[in-house]
Amino acid sequence: MACEAVEQGYGAALYQVAQCYLQGEGVEKDAVHGVSLLRQVIDREDATKANAERMLTICYMEGDGVEADTVQAALWCQRAADSGHPYATALLPIIRTCNFCGTTPACQHCDRCRKVRYCNTRCQAAHWNRETDPHKGACRRAAEVSQGREAGSASTSAE
Repeated sequence: MACEAVEQGYGAALYQVAQCYLQGEGVEKDAVHGVSLLRQVIDREDATKANAERMLTICYMEGDGVEADTVQAALWCQRAADSGHPYATALLPIIRTCNFCGTTPACQHCDRCRKVRYCNTRCQAAHWNRETDPHKGACRRAAEVSQGREAGSASTSAE
């Protein structure tokens, strides 16, 4: 039934299928495919567009199906807020807040992980130098994983 609704172009059904892929409910989790389906919902310009934009915001914030990117998260959150989504409207100021001092707007982000935002380079340096903050360790692990992927793809392409 859901597949028929999707095939007939019902955005709400497509949005539900996208959520299933993102969460692995009833299907094998495939966040990349889930994000692709969200983009199709957004292109349809129907009532579920704002929900899909908000969900895409979360995907960019968490790096689920896409590369984590706070700039893209803020962009999609703004679109969802402009479409009238109440959660996106509440989330937007949080996304645009400096993770170190709490100032809004935070126009810069960590170049390594792209998950943390800053209002200026002083806050970024101070945040990085604070040993008790979990960002430093998480960011380094993300870089190591990313470098491992790049090394793996380089060796694959060399073969």
